[in-house]
Amino acid sequence: MNDKELTGTNQLELKAISELSGMDFIIKDYQRGYRWTSTEVKTLLDDLAEFVHRTDKKPGEFYCLQPIVVRKIADGRYEVIDGQQRLTTLNLILRFFSDMIKILYSRFKLFEIEYITRPDSRSFLTNIKNPVVKPDAYIDFYFMAQAYQTIKDWFDHQEDDTLQLEILRALLEQKKKDVGGQLVDMANNVRVIWYEVAADEETSSVDIFTRLNIGKIPLTDAELVKALFLNDKNFSGSDSELRKIHLSTEWNQIEQSLQSDAFWYFLNRSHNPVSYTSRIEFVFDIMSKRTGKSKKYHTFDYFQERLKENSVDEIWIEVKQTYQLLKEWFEDRELYHIIGYLLENGYKPGDLIAKWKELPKSKFRNSYLREQVKESIKGIDIADLSYEAKAPVKRILLLFNILTVLQKDNSDMRFPFDRFKTEEWDIEHICSQTDRTLEKGGVKQWCDDILEYYLGSSDLAGAQERINNSGEEEALKEDLSALLTLRQKEKVDKSEIDTLYKKFQERFKEGSNALTDRDSIVNLTLLDYATNRSYGNAFFPIKRKRIIENDSTGVFVPITTKNLFLKYYSKKINNMMEWTEDDGRAYLENIVGVINDYVNPNSSKL
Repeated sequence: MNDKELTGTNQLELKAISELSGMDFIIKDYQRGYRWTSTEVKTLLDDLAEFVHRTDKKPGEFYCLQPIVVRKIADGRYEVIDGQQRLTTLNLILRFFSDMIKILYSRFKLFEIEYITRPDSRSFLTNIKNPVVKPDAYIDFYFMAQAYQTIKDWFDHQEDDTLQLEILRALLEQKKKDVGGQLVDMANNVRVIWYEVAADEETSSVDIFTRLNIGKIPLTDAELVKALFLNDKNFSGSDSELRKIHLSTEWNQIEQSLQSDAFWYFLNRSHNPVSYTSRIEFVFDIMSKRTGKSKKYHTFDYFQERLKENSVDEIWIEVKQTYQLLKEWFEDRELYHIIGYLLENGYKPGDLIAKWKELPKSKFRNSYLREQVKESIKGIDIADLSYEAKAPVKRILLLFNILTVLQKDNSDMRFPFDRFKTEEWDIEHICSQTDRTLEKGGVKQWCDDILEYYLGSSDLAGAQERINNSGEEEALKEDLSALLTLRQKEKVDKSEIDTLYKKFQERFKEGSNALTDRDSIVNLTLLDYATNRSYGNAFFPIKRKRIIENDSTGVFVPITTKNLFLKYYSKKINNMMEWTEDDGRAYLENIVGVINDYVNPNSSKL
């Protein structure tokens, strides 16, 4: 939904179920009919049972149902724009309790629901215990009848005789208490997030419904929090409208700043279990300590509770302070690199913020962060790392890249966390594996790479003539001619591919005489997915050529990947066209040395 649909003129609040007493709801024809199965119904009932059985509930703690989005129409009824499935199920549960309600909650009048496309739906729900209309008259009625039977069976199979009464109390109990001049519900009950679209809203109900349900995306915590903050009751005085505009403006500025991928991916680790359509929600989640396991609308619930004790101005100052601290870290070159590394490796921004507030800034920077980096690689023997241990290898190579960038004090170079995460960098062999064979799908690219390496072009037109005039030894000319023939075939034989692959593997000295352990970290580096895929079967000099071309044309290459292919780490550069045991050992020494210099600046050994 856009800002226009989430203005302060719309009403958002938490309603206890008892507050729905006597309401009349209609479901229009753009909605699908009732389709909840026993699975969804049982899940809701199990959640309610878990809530009422909890013994550690605080006064006023409640179970929150997902949003019901409504619009009040001219005749006083409420059009349900979103949430009709749970609203109908709630109605069915209350119908099950109808006899108990008459005795214990006689003032509560059960709300009515009518599906416009089903004229008898109101009557069917009202008489669900003894339906006048047969359940098989409409598919909606069938699902309603099945849901009601599921509710009845679920309660019949409960061993706890008091559970019915406890759930009914949770549904309809209210205990209003005056807290600071406001009536606050102190009951441990069930509440619904009630979002009422302003009656004069220009956007149609169908449009709002469509936006809510494209890909079944519900209202986000950020949208709900925004409506919560901009609620008229949070503002008073002659400047109330101006303050609301000011908050909205600052909100948009924060959101726009977080839209920068460089900033955003510095903060968010790869494969974050929480996805964001509105990035400011990340700031709210830090404050509410939301995790991937938190219940839906956890963050909204947090701010709803906060507003009982704090003004919206006080809370908004905290939001801005949290954002400003994240921005400060992003703009500080050292903090950007080290905190970015820690966040990528599972550290929570909220925990780092807490330490920032607790420690002197110099101690946070020079002691605490170093210790956390050291802790992140604790137990990893770098020299023994191999390709099979992908996670620790990737962690070490990422740290090596970051610290290498950070070593350049006089440079404004920054490690691109956004590219690292969006381009899917992974580990790849520097020198090809001895036992690797070429798959048919990669034959053409592999042939083109070798032809271009020897002939300066992979253009097949005139390639044979260029081979004949190349000045290479006759044996190589024969192999190149065989390669060209292979390249031009529509169907290729696997044995023919393997024979040529092994021949060129030996020519590039990547056969059995090369590195002893090709899966060791001495033969591994970071490459982005696209580059890795394009030359995964290529030999060292061809990979080297591609890296240099990428770098010269402005394509980003990880600094340590570029360095190793240019042999910056090698002590003896007598052959730029192969990766040797000596190159690998020198590379490993640099990895260990750079990491050791950071985590143990006063020690010579890691």
